[in-house]
Amino acid sequence: MSDRLPLARGLALVCLVLLLDTQPVSLPLVKDFQIAQTASAQQNYAAAADALADAAARLPYAGYVVYHAGLAEISAGRFESAAQRIQTAAALDGWTPARRVALGDAYLGLGDHPAALTQWELALNDLPLDEPLLARLANSYQAVGRYAEAVQALDALAKVRKNDSTVYYRLALLTAVTNPAAALARLTILADLAPDFALPAEALKQAIETGQASGDEAYTFARIGFTLTQLKEWGLAELALTRAVTLNADYAEAYAYLGLAQDMQNQDGQTAYETAVKLAPESVLAQFFLGLHWRRVGNIDQALSALKQAQTLDPQNPAIAAEIGGAYAGLNDLVNAEVWFTQAVSFAPQSAEFWLLLARFYVEHAYHIEELGLPAARMAVSLDPHSASAADTLGYALVLTNDLSNGEKTLNHALSLDPNLPSAHYHLGMMYLAQGKKPEAEAAFNRAMSLDPEGAYGGLALKALAQLSP
Repeated sequence: MSDRLPLARGLALVCLVLLLDTQPVSLPLVKDFQIAQTASAQQNYAAAADALADAAARLPYAGYVVYHAGLAEISAGRFESAAQRIQTAAALDGWTPARRVALGDAYLGLGDHPAALTQWELALNDLPLDEPLLARLANSYQAVGRYAEAVQALDALAKVRKNDSTVYYRLALLTAVTNPAAALARLTILADLAPDFALPAEALKQAIETGQASGDEAYTFARIGFTLTQLKEWGLAELALTRAVTLNADYAEAYAYLGLAQDMQNQDGQTAYETAVKLAPESVLAQFFLGLHWRRVGNIDQALSALKQAQTLDPQNPAIAAEIGGAYAGLNDLVNAEVWFTQAVSFAPQSAEFWLLLARFYVEHAYHIEELGLPAARMAVSLDPHSASAADTLGYALVLTNDLSNGEKTLNHALSLDPNLPSAHYHLGMMYLAQGKKPEAEAAFNRAMSLDPEGAYGGLALKALAQLSP
């Protein structure tokens, strides 16, 4: 891939060639390359692309210049013009593997995986061991559902990157959902190769072995899918669970988990959930997952209906009680929310998680904080002293009850446990605001916003910053 140098380095070479050329070179052309080189080094890719577009207009028959203009367009996110320039460069002085790769990158930027794959496959003929190319192929094969070829590409990449446990982990997981029997050996090797992946590898291996022992292929894929949801490998979980329900159309539990995997990828799992409930109306799992779905999409009335059905089927389940509490809190029905959050704690009095949910309810709604919120937060911290979230909630409860000194200490302790916890930075900002420390508050809010730009605390921090501005 010799003609696909890093952009800044490639531009420097072009400048050198132009300056050493015995033929007259226009000063505007030299300036174009100098601007592009500087802009690229500063990661101002739009400016670099503009300068190289001007250079290509001045040297329309210089394939090397046109090609680098195309690379700059890719860096600037201008994929359609990038594809045109790369094709023009190839028409001028021929295709190279690097140009095939670059054209594939442009097509990928346009969202055209098949066209990208065509170019990368052509490049692979000349670059069979190129690591970035194999990674591109593996990702796009998986994206378009060509799983066997994705496994082949990952297998080749694992042989090149012999010490890259992450690649081998991806290979083992994808093999598990396409050929479970073949995955067993890979999962065993993975557990020995990478201690960090030993637990998920062993869990997936047990899922396959348990499924195979049953002699039921649908159950095998369902077990794999259940395990992958626990690992938050949502796309691969969806693939395995889809295989399970294809093999057994009456598999209610697999449909329920399939809906979850789809929801967690910002798809719509409603059909899968409703199929699960239709197949097994007495399934606590199906009713519970359907209730979670309705909460997620903001239909609280439907959520309460499904969650209460689940609670009737399993009346002492603390997770169901807590979700019902959350649903009522979403309706701002604080009385009923308190009843259900308190009930969740009564079902699991030694669980820090449910005490934390109860404490957060009081704190976030500024409701009975001193008499009930503080004790709940202290209980959560005592049950899990290493929980940053519990310390954060206790710290903010102290701030809200005007114990600013202890509140600050506790919030800083939360950040010592997890420096990247957005809620703790936001709460620290609110405490600084209460103390009249505007610069410190702004810094804390900015940190919260950078850590959680699209989340709840990022939004709250943005509002707080807007109120602080003149």
